[in-house]
Amino acid sequence: MGTEDTGNNGVVQPQSSRGRERLARILEAATDLFLRDGYGATSIDSILEVSGGSKATLYSYFPTKDDLFRAVVEEVLASSTREPRLDTSADPRTSLIEFSVQRLELLFSPRHHALLRLIIAERDRFPDIAAMFYERAPLRSRGMLAAYFAELERKGVLDPGSSEEAAEFLIGMMVHWWIMRGLLLGESPTPEAIRERATRVVDRFLIAFAKRPREAESDRPIGGGNASGPRAGDAAA
Repeated sequence: MGTEDTGNNGVVQPQSSRGRERLARILEAATDLFLRDGYGATSIDSILEVSGGSKATLYSYFPTKDDLFRAVVEEVLASSTREPRLDTSADPRTSLIEFSVQRLELLFSPRHHALLRLIIAERDRFPDIAAMFYERAPLRSRGMLAAYFAELERKGVLDPGSSEEAAEFLIGMMVHWWIMRGLLLGESPTPEAIRERATRVVDRFLIAFAKRPREAESDRPIGGGNASGPRAGDAAA
């Protein structure tokens, strides 16, 4: 069977259109079943029952069920990852709101959310896949935000030295409570709720992290105590 290239999922693509269609059907069936039923409850026979074809054909692409599972994760990540825009020349509030909306829409899309649940469920069996997902999804978003905030620091919009912490805080404020409700209760926010939350969180974030005027900074007590005297416990330090 001739081949010509490798797809986003790492699978060598068949040379013929018929072969590519057959591979696409296998991946589509495997994706639907893995995301719906989980790894353990999905058999090769059930995948072939949906996709058609023979075991010989499937095993020519994926020697093991593990290989097929890895290809499915790669396929879902490749197809669901939209590159958000963080334009340092645009208004920071607008850029951060749109970035947050895009990230939340992706995170709570049915396919991506099902993939997250699946990877958590199979983390002990596939630690490499969990690590890959972490690097390609949450860690990537955090890195993009940190780089964006570093540029805002250079422009004097944010306090210097806060880019990494700012990225961590914004993601935590935006995602933590909702993702816990999603994973434990199966809830997903509406598009309207996503935009409302993104706007509210970004506004509060900018109040906390926007660069303060020097006059305000000079009024701060040295050591973090309040203006009326030392904090409780300072005497024991």
